[in-house]
Amino acid sequence: MLMSYESFVGRRYLMAKQRSRVVSIITLIAVSGVALGVTALIVVLSVMGGFRADLTSKIVGAKAHVVIQQPDFGPLDDANAVADRALEVEGVVGASPFVESEVMVSSPTNLSGVVLRGIDVDRVGTVTDLLETLEKGELANLRDSRAMMERIEKERDEELEVLLDRLDKETKELRDSIDEKRGATGISDDFMPAPDDALPPLIDLDNLSDEAPQDEVAGEGFMPPLFDDSGAEDWELPPLPGEEGAENDEGMPGLFDDASRDEGRLPGLIIGTELATSLQVRLGDEVNVVTPRGEMGPSGPIPRSRPFRIVGVFYSGMYEYDANAAFTSLADAARLLDFEGATGVELRTADVEEVLAVGERLREVFSPELRVMDWQQMNSSLFFALKLEKIAMFLVLIFIILVASFSIVAMLIMIVIEKAREIAILKSMGASDGGIMRIFMYQGVVIGAVGAAAGLGMGLLICYLLQTVGLPLDSEVYYISTLPVEVDRLEVVAVVLSTILISFLATLYPSYQAAKMRPVEGLRYD
Repeated sequence: MLMSYESFVGRRYLMAKQRSRVVSIITLIAVSGVALGVTALIVVLSVMGGFRADLTSKIVGAKAHVVIQQPDFGPLDDANAVADRALEVEGVVGASPFVESEVMVSSPTNLSGVVLRGIDVDRVGTVTDLLETLEKGELANLRDSRAMMERIEKERDEELEVLLDRLDKETKELRDSIDEKRGATGISDDFMPAPDDALPPLIDLDNLSDEAPQDEVAGEGFMPPLFDDSGAEDWELPPLPGEEGAENDEGMPGLFDDASRDEGRLPGLIIGTELATSLQVRLGDEVNVVTPRGEMGPSGPIPRSRPFRIVGVFYSGMYEYDANAAFTSLADAARLLDFEGATGVELRTADVEEVLAVGERLREVFSPELRVMDWQQMNSSLFFALKLEKIAMFLVLIFIILVASFSIVAMLIMIVIEKAREIAILKSMGASDGGIMRIFMYQGVVIGAVGAAAGLGMGLLICYLLQTVGLPLDSEVYYISTLPVEVDRLEVVAVVLSTILISFLATLYPSYQAAKMRPVEGLRYD
């Protein structure tokens, strides 16, 4: 009964003295401050959660969920056996060996350092979605790009024909314009020299002979032959790359004598959109791939280089991948790097959220012989930075609510001063100090709850509008078209509870001051 009386008195104190019972301006300011703080917290945390979710989806879509490698990152000789064994573990749905190394890719206009990854064309689709939907080209072109080149050459021939037709048309229009201007100015064709008046040729082509007179060759003003070409008929051109007996740049035979040069095929290379823009290449162009893994020369290691053909262009949505990643077939990468075995085996799990449990099962099977790393461990620094930034933003924005709590403190202190007479009367009628404290605590909690509810509504409404309508961004700068938003229920509940808790703590001092007031002090001047 007393508790209901205290809440009734607290509600009365929240109202202004006017008969219209409009909420007092101080109470409205306090509620508005709390609401704005809650709104800012919910929106900012949801946007940061959206960025994290977008980044996570791009990482798990472009890379494998789990990677198995040697503890010293050395070559994995039995990669296919490891992949087959990993597929037997519960939760693993795909496995594929890979070879990875840092190389330099150069074009006629530019060069760039990239991470070259050799993939198993038949099995890579089970572990990543990056190469399934290419912007240009196809994954099968890594096996054989001749059909692609025939199509590209046909398209380029058609473009050339269109260009030549347009050039002929423009040339004809230019000639017609010149003829019209010549007729308008009165210039006749007789002004031009006749063919018979042309200058004689410098060389008499009719009397030109293959053999010059000996007296002229040996005479004054003639240079003797630089070398004796009497045996020229026995001289042969050196073999071209890919032919038997051809040598590479280091003088080592057989660099191009492999399956990649069979039937006139160049090794295929799939690159990202940013790398294609940087190198200024397009589908079907040739680039040169240089690796430091070469033969030993007199002055040290000699880099090895090979030509590759661009057979595909992918877009991952992450600048780091699109500018620094290149893919080729497992066999072509092994030949270029002179690498036996594989760098490791990449795996895909049925549920990305269960990757930790799957990783533990894989460690029980392969540890300690092999090293098992999940995608969170491989990108731990990035996600730790995002988590730290999110915590920092929460702490910074919570100060908005703290500032609003000072409005609650100021409002309650003013009410205590204004209601000193009423407090004295209540205490004279038998109200306890605890009852007086609960009256003012009730007011602060109500202000915090109302402000939190209003901020929750506004925050969720803004997040809904950002998700449906979207805030457009420049994809060339931010690499996303709209602002990502993902609302986390646990974070929203934490924000609301924190707001109510801060509002409650803000009532302690004014409530204590009201409770220790003596009745005689409130009634002294009445």
